[in-house]
Amino acid sequence: MGRRLRPDEIDPLTTVGIAPRVNWGRVPITGIEVLRDAVLGAGLDAVQMSRGRVAGSLVFAEVDGVLYGSGSINGRVSLVGPLSEERVTLGIGLAFPEGARHWQQEVAAGGVGIFLPGDEHDALYRPGARYVAATLSLERLEAEAARQDLVLDRRALGGSRIHPRPLAAEVLRRLDRRLRAVHVGASGDAALGPDLLAAMVAHCAREPQRQRTTARQPRHRRIVIQARAYVAAHLDEPISVDAVAAAAGTSRRTLYRAFVELVEETPSLYVRRLRLHRIRHDLASPEEAATAIALLAAKWGVGEPGRLSGWYRELFGELPSETRAAYRRIVKANARPASTLARSA
Repeated sequence: MGRRLRPDEIDPLTTVGIAPRVNWGRVPITGIEVLRDAVLGAGLDAVQMSRGRVAGSLVFAEVDGVLYGSGSINGRVSLVGPLSEERVTLGIGLAFPEGARHWQQEVAAGGVGIFLPGDEHDALYRPGARYVAATLSLERLEAEAARQDLVLDRRALGGSRIHPRPLAAEVLRRLDRRLRAVHVGASGDAALGPDLLAAMVAHCAREPQRQRTTARQPRHRRIVIQARAYVAAHLDEPISVDAVAAAAGTSRRTLYRAFVELVEETPSLYVRRLRLHRIRHDLASPEEAATAIALLAAKWGVGEPGRLSGWYRELFGELPSETRAAYRRIVKANARPASTLARSA
């Protein structure tokens, strides 16, 4: 078996933006072993079914907790195994030559695959196959569905399968055109990942059961008030969406809908915003003046230093180090030498 890819083996194509920072990477397919990571980190059982060297490329990006991966494969290969043990994967067949299969079922371009955590992925690809996949938590999926005013829970997903309806042809063409450009070395764009996720969720989700807005608002106001009180009291502890929903006496889905309607962001993003404010307060606090920024991030549950700068700059328009430097300049300007204090006395 081939070894797993290391991050330093993925050639960066471009870095776009700061919030979130988007690092597209490209890995040439130099042999069948590379395809163990057809979805990065999966460790698939990759078997070459055709003679000669398998070629093509894999491209990856991670955006706001979602791992995107796309493959362009020149060879006949079999890929078997779970794509993730803990997260959901949604995939789109961008180009599937005749004879491509998932779970021994022939698939065509536009097919949308749903792979639940730990479930076996079993695919046969032929030369010219292209796909794209997004791997993320069910919580993150529900958040994206709520943003679109849709519902995407386990009932809507329906288990690991090929969705019975193909992706709209025009949507497929646009996404495939953008991904083919990345595969040949063009700069990716910051919107590509979010656009992929939005298209996948919109395709697989269902419309919520509608209620009259006037009847729903009092309940949503109560939910948001109770949820915010719980978050404020537990901000220095691990906070799960399930715990917030329980504290507000509601379901996770209704919690999302209430926050999107009244706060205009998801519960998780709201928690992150409050924690960034706590970090900003500490950066300008005499008590925390000597504390490393990474320790402040860990104190408030933002334990990803690589992302903190992007999130912080998106919200406040400056880096954490710039906030601290500005505070120190103010302290220095306001300080009076001891001799001056003595004369004034």
